[in-house]
Amino acid sequence: MTDRLLVFSDPEVQKLLKDKFVAVTGDDWFQRRRNDDEGEFFRAVVAQSPRRESHTKQGHYVLTAGGKFLGFNNNRGPERRLKMMREALEKWEELRDSEKGLEVPGQGKVDGRYHPELPEGAQIVKVFTRCLEEEEGKLRKMSDGQVGHQAAVDHLWLRREEIAEFGRLLASGGGEFPQDVAVRIAKFHLLDNTRGEPRSWKKDEIKEWSLKVDAQGVISGSFAIASNDETMGYRGTIKGRLVVSGGRLEHFEALVLGKHWGESQYTRGARPGKTPLGQFFRLNEGKLARDRIPPQGIRWAPGYWEPEG
Repeated sequence: MTDRLLVFSDPEVQKLLKDKFVAVTGDDWFQRRRNDDEGEFFRAVVAQSPRRESHTKQGHYVLTAGGKFLGFNNNRGPERRLKMMREALEKWEELRDSEKGLEVPGQGKVDGRYHPELPEGAQIVKVFTRCLEEEEGKLRKMSDGQVGHQAAVDHLWLRREEIAEFGRLLASGGGEFPQDVAVRIAKFHLLDNTRGEPRSWKKDEIKEWSLKVDAQGVISGSFAIASNDETMGYRGTIKGRLVVSGGRLEHFEALVLGKHWGESQYTRGARPGKTPLGQFFRLNEGKLARDRIPPQGIRWAPGYWEPEG
């Protein structure tokens, strides 16, 4: 995570990307598994690269629209990235014009198992996570320059029938959040993802949980989540507000504040002890492509939608 930030914060890398390249992003976990035209295209590019014999295909590739491989780098600092990008541009200039262009084909078949899309009528809640510091009794964002000081972003997806259930709950005077939604939030979205990709919580690691909404739409709750060996955990409170109108969420905001401790395989570098962490949930219209990126926890879709199982 740190070396990626170092690479993409470099002004020369940014300028080259903006002026000379078309940036495309995808999730290697999905891309290398999908059995459709896009997956086949991705694997054909990887087969030309240093990643061809590796299990993971993660990295940064430079290629033509037709799939000719021009360069590869996997987060090793701005100097190596710039060298790779310049060498790829030199290879590009050596290509014939016929190799540079491509008539854009139709989308072709799509492997829905590895191409999760927002269901009809579902809505998106953006989830921001920040490591915090306490100063004179007040919380503030962690100081710049420390590992994990920037906000991490994920998305909570809510199905049409779950939103309708919120509406019925408000009309009946309020009560506990729908169980699937509550466990989905706990397992997949109350995480410290500021330093990398965390593992999701297991159902039996949710030790204490309360999440309610009253008739006015005021959200309140508290939680205690911890691994069974207590080496990683999160304890805190939730407050917010939601509004349902015409079967749609009109407003959804929630603030989570608590103390987090520990780290998982891909989130090394946690601060020692129990330290402040926060999430902010906010309804999003999903108009931009970046706002429709699937939730990190949806890699196994049934387990995301019905996390009780």
